[in-house]
Amino acid sequence: MRRGEQQMKKAALKLPPLNLSKHKILNVSFLTGAKYWHQTIFCAYTLAHFSDGEIGIRLYSDGTLTDEQIGFINQVLPGIETISEQQVLQHLNLVLPQHTFPTLRHLRNWHPFFRRLIDIHTSPSWAIHMDSDMIFFGKPNQIIEAYQRKTAVYMKEQLASSYFVDSEDTLRDKYGINCIKSVNGGIVAYNNDKVDYADLEEKAKLLLQHYPQAGPAQVEQTLMSYMLHHQNAAALDEKSYSIFYDDKPDLSRPDIVRHYIFKAKLPYLTSEWKKVIL
Repeated sequence: MRRGEQQMKKAALKLPPLNLSKHKILNVSFLTGAKYWHQTIFCAYTLAHFSDGEIGIRLYSDGTLTDEQIGFINQVLPGIETISEQQVLQHLNLVLPQHTFPTLRHLRNWHPFFRRLIDIHTSPSWAIHMDSDMIFFGKPNQIIEAYQRKTAVYMKEQLASSYFVDSEDTLRDKYGINCIKSVNGGIVAYNNDKVDYADLEEKAKLLLQHYPQAGPAQVEQTLMSYMLHHQNAAALDEKSYSIFYDDKPDLSRPDIVRHYIFKAKLPYLTSEWKKVIL
C-alpha cells in the first residue's frame, strides 16, 4: 500500500492539466491536507473530466495543507479556489461568533472532522463536500440535478448501523434530534441558508453534555444527519454512488463514483487509481 501510494503521488503530478470552464454546472468543496492532497487531485480531476470541466472546486485545509501542495493541485487543475484559514475565520466571526456559538466553535477546534460541518457548510447557499478517497467513472447527474434544484443529498452507508452517539430512537425521543439513518460522509450536500444555527448550537451542546465519551466522528455524524433530516435529504443511488469496504470488491460494476474505505484502501492505493487513463 505504501509503495502504491507513493506511485499515486507521482502520477498525480503527471496528469495533464485540465482547465476548468467559467460555466459551472456544479460547485464542490474538499477538505484536504498533507496526507490527502494527491487523493484530492484524483477525485477532483476525474469529477472535472466527466463533467467536461464545468465545475468549480474549492479547497479547505484540515490545518495541514501547505502552499506547495496547493500548488500541486493547482498545477493539475488550474482555476481551483483555495479558502485560506484567515478567510474562514473572518467568515466565522461574522456568522458564528464565539460569544454566541461557543459549542460550534469548540467543535471546529476539537477535530478536523468538524471543518466540513463548520467551514464548508456555513458558506452561503447550497454546498457539497466530498471526501478525497473517491474516484469518478462517470458524470454525476443526480448530484448536478440536486445542485440545480438546491436539494439535499447524501451518500448512503451500506453497513447495518449508523454511527451516531446513540440509537435513533433515543436521540429522537429524549433530545428531539431526528436523524436520517445510513448517512456516509463521503458525499453530503444541503442548503446552508436553511440551517438554524442557534438550534444547531443547542443540539451540539446537548450531545457534548450527555455523551462526553462520544468521539468526534460520532458527534459530527449525528449533527450532519440531523440537518439532512430537516431538509428531507435524498440518498444517492447506492448502485452508482458506491462504497467499497473490502480488499476484494466487485470492480466490474458500472459505478459513477467509488468511495474506498476500510480494507478497500488496498485496491484503491495499489490499482484503482491506475484506471484513471483519460
